Amino acid sequence: MSCNLQEDKVFSNPKAQLSTKSFGRLKPLPPDPHRSEYQRDIHRIIYSQPFRRLRHKTQVFFKPNNDHISTRLEHVLHVASAARSVARRLGFNEDLTEAIGLAHDIGHAPYGHHGEKVLNSISEEKGIGIKFEHELYGLRVVDILAELDRNPTAGLNLTYEVREGIIAHCGEAHDRIVFPSYDAREPVDLTTVTSKTGVKAPSTYEAAIVRLVDKIVWAARDVEDAIHANLIDENTIPADIIATLGKNNGIIVETMLNDLVDYSRHNSDCIGMSEDKFAALESLIEFNNNNIYHNEKVELFKKQTERAIKQLFEYLVIDLDATERLQDEAKLKLLPPASIYQVLGTFIRKVKYPPDVKTELIVLDFIAGMTDNYVIRCLEEIFTPKEII
Repeated sequence: MSCNLQEDKVFSNPKAQLSTKSFGRLKPLPPDPHRSEYQRDIHRIIYSQPFRRLRHKTQVFFKPNNDHISTRLEHVLHVASAARSVARRLGFNEDLTEAIGLAHDIGHAPYGHHGEKVLNSISEEKGIGIKFEHELYGLRVVDILAELDRNPTAGLNLTYEVREGIIAHCGEAHDRIVFPSYDAREPVDLTTVTSKTGVKAPSTYEAAIVRLVDKIVWAARDVEDAIHANLIDENTIPADIIATLGKNNGIIVETMLNDLVDYSRHNSDCIGMSEDKFAALESLIEFNNNNIYHNEKVELFKKQTERAIKQLFEYLVIDLDATERLQDEAKLKLLPPASIYQVLGTFIRKVKYPPDVKTELIVLDFIAGMTDNYVIRCLEEIFTPKEII
């Protein structure tokens, strides 16, 4: 008997999403006798190259030299762990919750939310046709772009429920309560969602858990990181926030997760938080906005990152067009001696772009997958002359 058939005995909540009732994958896979479909998704995500690149992508602070300050990878691990804990206490599918938590930010650009804004402005200016928001772009990553080890084609082929959870997580949304459409759920074409304002409430309770836990985790951890970075003094955190939520990351997260569990147990049609704890969370986020996210030390490097991404975009478009997308051997010799062109060529071949796809979209996809470090390395390779002796 496969473990799939025993999920109803493992997850006690009658509204837990069972993988045996999944809407499936874009391409069918033979069943695995030892893993549920959502367990398989966890493994497909953590072994993928975009997931591993999150270790060098900005969470809040660009290129931190302090190992104790979170990168995007630590953030998704924190979310997946906390969300799985909540799912266990409420009897929902822990594997599905963890998979969504691990993949929810897989569509993030280099340099965090600022990089996201820069790429969106490029898309609008160049008429690329993509609204670059990491929730929606994450679906493009897992469906089309993500590399899984040395598989001959790109894409992770995840289950519908994980894919829906990615686009519906929206950690910047201000929801105190999320009402999943579990009782009326039906599959839709997820690629038709065009903006985060159009992202519907998820159909699973597991995705609703991730949506709220994401906000809890980043709001609390960002304070801790800002203290480590000497951006703020812990004594500047308002006393009413400390009195309601606690004085450090662990206590703050525990307080809010306990509240999330208690509220959701007593309101079985939703996942939510009490009014007083959610109001304190909103106050904490407002404090972060005023003192961390727009701190002059954080703002200092935004103009440089914008210039870096835009310069790299412009030159890669020019070079791709000039070499017939790196196919013209004679013209390739005119490019700078940079390894980026080999990496870009491999990327294009693996994704198998149709001939009518805009060069600008290819370059946007390529840059969006880069780490902060790789953006800098590519600029150095293209623009910095090398010694010949």
